[in-house]
Order: sequence, then structure tokens, then C-alpha cells
Amino acid sequence: MANEEKLNINDIAERAGVSIATVSRYLHGRLEKMSDKTANRIKQIIEETGYVPNASAVQLMTQRSGLIAIVAADVDDYFSTEFFKGASSILEAESYTGVLFDTNSSVKREASLLDRISQQNFDGVIMQPISADNEVLQKHIKKNLPVVLVDRETTGGDYDMVVTDNEQAAKRAAQHYRDQGFANVVVISEPIANVSTRTARWRGVQAVYPDAQMIEIAHAGIIGAEQVQAIISQLPTDAPTVVFFFKERLMLETLPHMIRENVLTAQLQVTGFSDTKLARDLNPNVKLIQQNPFLMGASAAELLLRRLDKKATKTQTEKIVIAATYE
Repeated sequence: MANEEKLNINDIAERAGVSIATVSRYLHGRLEKMSDKTANRIKQIIEETGYVPNASAVQLMTQRSGLIAIVAADVDDYFSTEFFKGASSILEAESYTGVLFDTNSSVKREASLLDRISQQNFDGVIMQPISADNEVLQKHIKKNLPVVLVDRETTGGDYDMVVTDNEQAAKRAAQHYRDQGFANVVVISEPIANVSTRTARWRGVQAVYPDAQMIEIAHAGIIGAEQVQAIISQLPTDAPTVVFFFKERLMLETLPHMIRENVLTAQLQVTGFSDTKLARDLNPNVKLIQQNPFLMGASAAELLLRRLDKKATKTQTEKIVIAATYE
């Protein structure tokens, strides 16, 4: 038994008459590429010898860690936690483990985290990037490390991505209010510069309301009563107006104040992008643009797994657009 305890993955492969990669796939639960006979043979040898795989040795032999870095823009947002859950559900089914990182909406922190991820043995990255510059990401991401972007697009098109139809969704919502006779739109958003989702949404609104007003909030999570009052004071009162929120947290921080101040009327309505039903709970009549972050995360994981498949022959990047609903 003493000798058996010193067995490594190579010994198991030799005894089973298979490759190290086949034993590794068995250990990670990926049995679809082997026969039942082979799987049962490996299982029998492991049980007979009492072999316990050494994770570091398996990584060294297979050049795979089974770890995927999942980089979220802000884990305080429901979107980030849901896309992580979606990605993890697919990865775990294929015996990969998603490791969550939070950039906290900071370009500097994003660069630091990507540097650290590249220095470690991750098999791939799924990320919701802050930087819109493809060259910046390439500078901090290890060459040949598979990467899939979620919710954001970058210039250059070197990465697979999963996004919402932001521009069209915003345009559909804006057109709904135009058709209802609303003359004005006031958009409330975090700074839109260099953030693809926000700029796309702004284009969608402007396609219907070229003279739309923009109020930029430094960062969701810091809106106080005084700032809400300042926002309300800027809203037009002489014509039907819709307040269009580009981020759910901004809506949830502002809407309770608007309800308490009784400013919502037939002449002043709110709408916006939302990932939960909390805004509808506050205002049952509100119409919301609903994204599906769980599905976006799951789709990103599937794209990454295809990149990790050595038999994959595709070379061009893929872009999956998951349409939002408006109801």
C-alpha cells in the first residue's frame, strides 16, 4: 500500500492503458469522449489503488487548472452577480470552477486584476470590462488566454462577446413614449464616455429624441435626497416628459424620492433598463427594459468552452446578441 500511495496520474494512465489526458477527463467528469469500458477501467484502478489525485500534478501534466476567472464590473449590481451565476452553472457542468473578481468600476483596478490573473494558471477569462480600448485589455491579458466579454464591446473586435441589443432596446422604449405623445426625454446615467453599453443606449434614445437631455451621475450608490431634488428641478414641466434611466441602481435610488414627492403623474413617467422587478414593485405601472444577465453569463461560458476545446477550428470571433424585452 505504501507504494500505491505514491502513484501519480501517469501511473494510473499506464495501468489503464490510456493517455494522461483521458484520465484527466475522467477525473474532471468529462466522460462523453470515452467509452463506458474505458471509464469503468479507470474507476476500477482508482478504487483498487486508493489513488487520490494531486491537483497540482494534474495541472502540470494537462496544462489545465480547471479555473476560469470571471471579472465583474461591480458585484454590488444585480447584473454582475447574475451573469456570474449563469457562467458558473455552465462551467461547473463541465468541471470548471469560476473564480469571481470585482473591478469596482475602476479602470486601474481592472488592469491590476488582469495582470494578476495573467500571472496565474487560469484557463480562460469571462469579463465585463470597464475599458473600451481593445489594446488596453491586450496589454494586461496573457497572450493566447481565451477571453469572452459580457455586456460591453471594445474597439478592435479581437474577443468573443455576449451583449444586449442596447441601441435597439433603447430606441423601442423611446418610440413607445413618442407614440404616447411624450415630447421630452431626460436620460439619467453614469458617465457614458467610453462605455459601449451607455453610448449605444444614448444613440437609441437620440434616434427618436434628438434633443434628449442627459444628466450624468458620477457613480451609482451615492445619490442623496439633495441630488434627487436637483434632478427633479431640471425636469421640464410644460410638456409630457419621460425620465429614462440607463442603470437600474440609479432608478432604484431615485424612484422612491420621486414617489414620496408625488412628482410622478400622467405628464411625468419613468422607464429604463432593469435586471430585477424591484422598480415595478415600487411603481406597478412602470414599463421596463428587461435584460437577462443569467443567460448572458451562461452563453459566455459556452463560448469560452468552445475556445478551450482543442478540436475547435473556428478562428473568427463570435458575437451573441441577446435581445431585451420591454414590458
